[in-house]
Amino acid sequence: MLKLKIYLLLFALSTVLLSCMDFYFENKNPDLQLSAIPRKDSAEQRFIVLSDWGFNGGLDQKKVAEAMVFISEQAGLNFIVTAGDNFQYSGVPSSTDTLWKLNYENVYNDSALNVTWYPVLGNHDHYGNTQAEIDYSTLNPKWHMPTAYYSFKKSVGNNDSILFVMLDTQSLVEEYALHPDSSGFDSIPQYKWLKNSLKNNTTKWTIVVGHHTLYSASTFHGDTPEIKAMLKPLLDKYKTDFYICGHDHHFEHTRDKANYTDYIVTGTGGYVRPIGSNEHTVFSISKTGFSYFIAKPNSLKMFFVGSDKKLIYTFEKKKLPETHR
Repeated sequence: MLKLKIYLLLFALSTVLLSCMDFYFENKNPDLQLSAIPRKDSAEQRFIVLSDWGFNGGLDQKKVAEAMVFISEQAGLNFIVTAGDNFQYSGVPSSTDTLWKLNYENVYNDSALNVTWYPVLGNHDHYGNTQAEIDYSTLNPKWHMPTAYYSFKKSVGNNDSILFVMLDTQSLVEEYALHPDSSGFDSIPQYKWLKNSLKNNTTKWTIVVGHHTLYSASTFHGDTPEIKAMLKPLLDKYKTDFYICGHDHHFEHTRDKANYTDYIVTGTGGYVRPIGSNEHTVFSISKTGFSYFIAKPNSLKMFFVGSDKKLIYTFEKKKLPETHR
């Protein structure tokens, strides 16, 4: 019995240590402070990406919300994007359920977060009533989710803009089972819509947001084969700048060095899991927090921000002034 207790104690300690383990790669700056973020100007769009955050105010959700308020007050904020799992663990049953107050309205109620939210659905949202999250848009003007998948644009500078393509990746994963051969992908309405959105896009920047990972070094979910098979050829062909997701609960910046797109995992809105690294990993770390972006006509800068209100990592993507799609 004593040996068993010792074994269980060692196992618990090893689990805690693993969950706190950080993997650092290029661009890591341990001395990065909030002062590294300049104040907002009118030619920019500044936005937060939050994912896997819906814990009814529990775990680190409120700490992350407080950090969001802090960076909004210090550096500016135009809008918020969510990458799904807005309600853990069983979605929300209706647009008037008390979970909206417990999980959203009472947690992100500071005036610094009084901006438009653009959500997508995650797998846990699908365990509930997904239409309720769409219908809530008619009850709360901050929540903008017109359909299960949609797009919107934001201007940067005088003549440039960003296209955000917001996906319902859970539906794509389910559809994949019916169409495992890429020759049938065009029969899937969402896939066809995404393809046309990217093909006809003329904006300076393009960001695709979904819940499921495409690349992930996590030991929990890792890559999502269906999403990789369906989306990566399109992202490569149309030179999408970023694919941003959650699903795995850590921060990660990944790049397929043979192609153009940068892949961001930011499923850190409430709690984290152990991570790993592979040949695609540029940076990864297991901490709660969110991603903060500064979009300018010729650059798009990203910061990983911890729930301790400290900057963890930064990455900047640049384009020539005349670059358009």
